[in-house]
Amino acid sequence: MKSPPRRSNGLGSVLCTLVILSACSPSSAPRAASDRASAPVGTFSLAGPVFGQQTLLPTRCSVGERQLFLGFDLHDEKAGIIARLVVDPATGPVVRVFKASAPFDQSVLFRRSECRTFHFSLDSTGWRINRIQQLGVSLELDCQLPSGDSIVGKAKDPGCL
Repeated sequence: MKSPPRRSNGLGSVLCTLVILSACSPSSAPRAASDRASAPVGTFSLAGPVFGQQTLLPTRCSVGERQLFLGFDLHDEKAGIIARLVVDPATGPVVRVFKASAPFDQSVLFRRSECRTFHFSLDSTGWRINRIQQLGVSLELDCQLPSGDSIVGKAKDPGCL
């Protein structure tokens, strides 16, 4: 017995096309690395004996999950400096600023208790890429250490990976 020919439902194919296009829209998909690296995600003014006077313009954010910690790194690749937020379950959040080329030689720690402003957020975007969870992150700091080192500024990246 022969089956009747299948009819194409025009409305069904239009709906299918819309679903595919919305899933691929830039607002819902993770951004490409080239999109993230093009513009600074924030600005920090750094001053003191360890780094001198510098303005950090982080252009890349990477989640701490890559290195097995809760938090994120803000990379200023031009200056070669990283601002790292680490949320320790025992002692609380801390920001460590360090030279990418010598991470243990040149480093400053800013603890929440030493700051007038220390706000951060870590929010899941719902995306996982290569088993790494993408986060929407923000960091706002106004810290002055007794040593004279200070950091002031803020950054926000809705697609930190």
